[in-house]
Order: sequence, then structure tokens, then C-alpha cells
Amino acid sequence: MSDKMKTYPVVDVKTHHPDMKSFYFTQIEEQIHPGQFFNLWLPGVDEKPFSVSDVYQGIMEITIKAVGPFTRAFMNVKRGDLIGIRGPFGQGFTLHQHSLLIGGGMGIVPLHYLARLLRAKGFHFEVILGGRSEKDIPFVTEFSEWAPTTFVTEDGSIGYQGLVTQFIKEIIYRSKLSHIYSSGPEGMLIRVMEEAAGNGLDYEISFERYMKCGIGICGQCVVDGSGIRLCKEGPVLNRDEAENVTEWGMTHRNAAGKRENKLS
Repeated sequence: MSDKMKTYPVVDVKTHHPDMKSFYFTQIEEQIHPGQFFNLWLPGVDEKPFSVSDVYQGIMEITIKAVGPFTRAFMNVKRGDLIGIRGPFGQGFTLHQHSLLIGGGMGIVPLHYLARLLRAKGFHFEVILGGRSEKDIPFVTEFSEWAPTTFVTEDGSIGYQGLVTQFIKEIIYRSKLSHIYSSGPEGMLIRVMEEAAGNGLDYEISFERYMKCGIGICGQCVVDGSGIRLCKEGPVLNRDEAENVTEWGMTHRNAAGKRENKLS
């Protein structure tokens, strides 16, 4: 891990659609594991954490969707621009045979790199991915080529219409699985944990909290019950770690550390 900010040029940009792009960098010295994240800095704008969506042939890919001021500003970044980067931070996924990858929305991003590594090892895995519509699901072609993949969208624009959680039981029932990986909205993650535990499966989940320092000092991303700092011991938690968290289903703390109401 490097907590020192360094600048790297953007070597390429891929547009998935106007509000989602992948940015490519070389010369990242650290070894990168799937599920880890980097803090990206735009001078005069802000610094935010992003999961790695791929590492291939010496190129690191970070995929970003425009949802707020920082990410909207990042959509204007072009090839050759210099970006401040520090990391990688946190604990990533471990590699297991006979697994199911479950992703929702931008939670699909870290699973893409994980899928590449599982495939490289020759491991059997299946995938279920969901979003509001087809444009909310990145890497459709790659996942389809790499493993049996079920797509689920709320509007039915690709795959089945509905929610990812409606199809988990069916896949677990018909497939010989031993492990589940999941990343996405917290409501989805809660259901995934329930289904995995109910079927005696181990799992690893990646979830978000507001992060500031990224190096375990400020305590902003500590989760109740466990004391785990997501920037250090997370963002990927295994079953034992996740079962000690007591704040599932509650609203996330804001920049001031305040949490008001429970999620509906």
C-alpha cells in the first residue's frame, strides 16, 4: 500500500455510455488484488475512493459512473491528463473454486477483475448481475464470454425483469457452489448474506461507507459491532466478519459522522 499521492497519466478512456467511463493507467507499482480500491484526486475538485475494475497486461482500469459533482467532473478527463492516485487500500477478495458472483449496479465493477482472475486459474464460477436497466450493467460482453451469466434488470431491457435477489435461490439450487462473492446495494447484500447462510455457504461481500483518510486513522468508515475499519480490514468482509456487524440496514454516516434514520 502507498498512502503517498502520485500523479499518473491517463493512457486511454473507454466510454460505456456518456455517464459511465473506464480510465486506464500504467506504472502502478503496487500489487493489486480484486476488491481493493484507490483514491483518485482531481485538483481543485476532490478526492474519492474507487474500486479497481481490471488489471490486465500491466494496465489498471478504473470504471466510474457520474452520480455526483466529483464523478461528473471525472467524465471530462481525457487521455494524457494527469490524475492523483494513492493506494491500493484495503483487503480484497480471495479466490475460491465453485463460486457465485452476485453484483448490482456499480458493485459489478470489482467483480469484473475477480472474474478475470478466477477464469485465469481455471476455476468454475457463475455470475448473476443486476441493475435498473441494461446501461447500468458494465462488462456485459466479458461476463457473458467468461462464465454462465444471468442478467436481471428492473425494466427488463436485458435478461430477466425483476431483482437479482429473486434468482439467487434458483442458481444455488441447481449449481454445485461452495462460495459466494457479492458487491452492490446494501439491501441486496443483506439478502445475499441471508441466502448464503441459509444454504451453508461461505461468502465475501464488498460494501461502501464514507471514507476520508483511507489509511485507518480517522475512524470514519468503522462499522458498528465489529470495529472494523473498511479502508483497512475491508471493504471486503468474510462471513465471520460480516456477521459481527450490527449496523446492517441503517443509513450510512455522512462526512460529519452523523447517522439519522434506518433504511426503509
